[in-house]
Order: sequence, then C-alpha cells, then structure tokens
Amino acid sequence: MTALAPSRTLVVAAASRHGGTCEIADRLAWTLENDLPLGWRVIRPDLTDLQVLDDADAVVLGSAIYYGRWMRAAARALAYLKDAPLFDLWLFSTGPVSDVESENAQIISADSMVEAGQAIEHKVFGGRLDTSRLSWVERTVVKAVHAIPGDHRDWDEVDEWAHHIAQKLSVVPGTDGTTDISGQDAVR
Repeated sequence: MTALAPSRTLVVAAASRHGGTCEIADRLAWTLENDLPLGWRVIRPDLTDLQVLDDADAVVLGSAIYYGRWMRAAARALAYLKDAPLFDLWLFSTGPVSDVESENAQIISADSMVEAGQAIEHKVFGGRLDTSRLSWVERTVVKAVHAIPGDHRDWDEVDEWAHHIAQKLSVVPGTDGTTDISGQDAVR
C-alpha cells in the first residue's frame, strides 16, 4: 500500500516583533499537522516571500499587535490575500495585554474581514511581554497603555483553536453528496 501524496496545502504564517507570536504559529502548525488527515501538507514559512501563499488551499495568518496595529509583514500578507482566489482563511492576533478591558476589545481590522466574509474567523490570543527585551520607546508605550508584563499565552486555547481549524478542514463533501469528516471519501 502506498501513501497518498499531499494534495492540499495549509500555510501557517505570522509576523512577530519579539518571537512570541511566531511561537504560537509554530504550535498551530505542529498541532494542525498532527490533526489533519492524509492529503494535507502544513507549511510554516516566514512572510518574506508572499508567493508561498499562491498555492495554498487554506491559510492561517497571524500578527502581534504592535502600536495598536498588525505588523507590516502580516498586513502586507493580508493585503496580498485579499486579491487571491477564494480559499479558507483564519486570522489571529496576539495582544494587546492591558489592564483596561475595553482596550483589549478594540482589536484591528481583521474582524472586518470576517464580517465581510473574506475570512472564516479572527482569534485573539494573549501575548508575551518581556519588558527586558524592549527598547526605551517600547517600554514607555507599554507603560502608557497599561500593558501587563508576562507570558499571557494560553497554550490550551491555541491547541483548541488548531483542533477546531483541523476539524473544519477535514470536512470534505463526498462525490455522492454526503459529507466525510475524515478527509477521505468513504468506500461504499
């Protein structure tokens, strides 16, 4: 018996200022690779060459929130994807981590893509804030917005979201109109 060659590609990519968001993308990619059925290939590129997104059947794209916005590399990738043919797109953001709850609720324009039907979901995860790695300007901003230092990433929540995405991608319509959740058409 020979293994099926992957026929669908999932790209998991993220932009990160200090590495915490990329660690979330790494975890998502690893979990998705383990959860998806045969026929799926998961790749975890950086965002330097956006052509990697051209052949994707699905994309999970994330960014750290930096000065209230997605980072430039992720914003460029998001703009690039807006012109791409329709496929499954999930978005995630990390941060801000503020003690002012209303500031945490005011997250970037990724939500508008979900509302417009251009993305399936936008998930916000807590981030990691290590003030020892920040410049003087960054520390000043952190203090001004009441950001809370520490690692606020909930790995169970990250894994749960990856399982959710894998479940959605594993649902494949059968040729007879039935739905097979294994990703393989059932043998009848």
